[in-house]
Amino acid sequence: KKIQIFVSDNIKYILILFSLLFFIFIAIQTYNYFLTQQLKKTSINFFNSIENSNEIFDSLNEIKNSNNIFATLSILKLIQKNNEDKNYNISNELYKDLIFSKDLDNIYKSTIAIHASYTLINASLVEKTDIYLNDINNYISNISDELLSFLSTKNELEYLLLLTDLDIKNIDYKNNSKILEKYNEIYNSNLISSSVKERVKKIHEFQLYN
Repeated sequence: KKIQIFVSDNIKYILILFSLLFFIFIAIQTYNYFLTQQLKKTSINFFNSIENSNEIFDSLNEIKNSNNIFATLSILKLIQKNNEDKNYNISNELYKDLIFSKDLDNIYKSTIAIHASYTLINASLVEKTDIYLNDINNYISNISDELLSFLSTKNELEYLLLLTDLDIKNIDYKNNSKILEKYNEIYNSNLISSSVKERVKKIHEFQLYN
């Protein structure tokens, strides 16, 4: 229970940062869309669906099947709503739609994969379930290695996934060579950011001494 609270608190902070990237993504893509095209029915439906909370799910589900930027925006909004309602199984399928089905640039796909990974790691710890772990592993694999700015985050997620698996299965951290090797890899790397090292170190020490 203690490690669940400790890790969840860290993940919630990280999720706030990556949610900001979502808003940047939405702003840039919407601007580019309006720059090259006239306002269309899809855009009107999208913004109307956000304002009308009673019909939001039906409207967004309809829009997400269209073949334009508003389909992506609708999926992002549906993910947000389902995460708020703790419908993580639905969010998980929506993340898959974006990461594996949509033609997105590497930076956007990687950002969404990061958000999906943190969200579902937190969900796994809260719900004490391993049903998301394989999908989380796939999301982490889809974080581009070409984006060096995401290298630290990718390594942190790999460590957290191992930790989550141990916690769910009640496996002893101190004697697990795989996660200890991952910790040492992160802590001794010159490529990993100091903030990630510090977060991982706190979790590591918490596991060793509590």
